[in-house]
Amino acid sequence: MPGKKLLVLFPGIGYTCETGLLAAGAALARAAGYEVLALRYGAQVAAQRPDLDAAARTAEADVRAQLDGVDWPAYADIVFLSKSLGTVVAARALRRLGAAARSLYLTPLGGALAAIAPGDAVLGLVSGGADQYIDWRTVQAFCAARGLPFLLVPGAGHRLTVPDDAAASAAYAQKILALLALQQPGPHA
Repeated sequence: MPGKKLLVLFPGIGYTCETGLLAAGAALARAAGYEVLALRYGAQVAAQRPDLDAAARTAEADVRAQLDGVDWPAYADIVFLSKSLGTVVAARALRRLGAAARSLYLTPLGGALAAIAPGDAVLGLVSGGADQYIDWRTVQAFCAARGLPFLLVPGAGHRLTVPDDAAASAAYAQKILALLALQQPGPHA
């Protein structure tokens, strides 16, 4: 009998679990038989936006109880899908929880790169070519040095959409969501 599956969403500051790629990832996961845990941060995280390190620490504290309430060993497959500030929170949560999760990092920040450890099951890191928070070349070099999958969305900013090109944005969204590599339910699931 196949085990339970869980997708955990780690939002950014202004990019909620009901937004864009996180919402689309959740919909795909539910269709594939995954439970979805959409994490929430308190209001003070947004107020700390200029200091992303402080915002990440506050966000970690905000989600600690949400994550500690999960029975991690009960899941056969766990996927962390994170965006921006959530990439830092997700990478650090892996260290603290010791959960065997596969992770997809969308527009990772420097703190996430510092927290991703050798041996982590990384599905990929995705950067926009015009991301204002971290140069995509930094993320690409990080991935190349560690043999991790990297996807660049040319011309896209931090939201991973290509300005004035809905078709290109949609095509890249499909490529990004394919990186989740969700396990589909078997014939008897």
